[in-house]
Amino acid sequence: MFKKIFFFIIIFNLVITLNLFAEQSGRDGAVESLESHFKQNKTKATNLSKGITHLKKAIKLQKKNKNEKAVSFYNKAIDYFLEYNKEYGVYPDTLYYIGFSYENIGDIENAILFYLIALELEPKNININIQLANIYLKENKISRVNEILNQLKDCNCKEYNEIKNKITKN
Repeated sequence: MFKKIFFFIIIFNLVITLNLFAEQSGRDGAVESLESHFKQNKTKATNLSKGITHLKKAIKLQKKNKNEKAVSFYNKAIDYFLEYNKEYGVYPDTLYYIGFSYENIGDIENAILFYLIALELEPKNININIQLANIYLKENKISRVNEILNQLKDCNCKEYNEIKNKITKN
């Protein structure tokens, strides 16, 4: 219970920070800031790049059925992404990576939490919606999947049809 409250407080603070940053910088300020950060730090290893590196290693280890090592790399990736969000503000992509990492270590509650927060920032993000829809399909929460389909109905993407087909099969 304490862990959930702690994560909620961290996420709440990160979202507030992003909102304050966005208000100060204008509508596209967060994107411009991220691009500027990447340009300035091309040679430095940032927490974002470290997190992505650990995430890639975790996926490779998981494919080789080295699950204990993979979990360790997923946890390190989560730590790097959270640090990155503290330093530079909250971005839907990093929240997606955190949710993806939690999903792969089996912490579905936190995965859903991070996916939902990411969707608050970018409701039409196809990747995040797809991941969340797949979780809801596994949990047989069809009404939630239908909500996601309503979000994606105008996307003209193959993922929309794939999810719709999965619902009819269930």
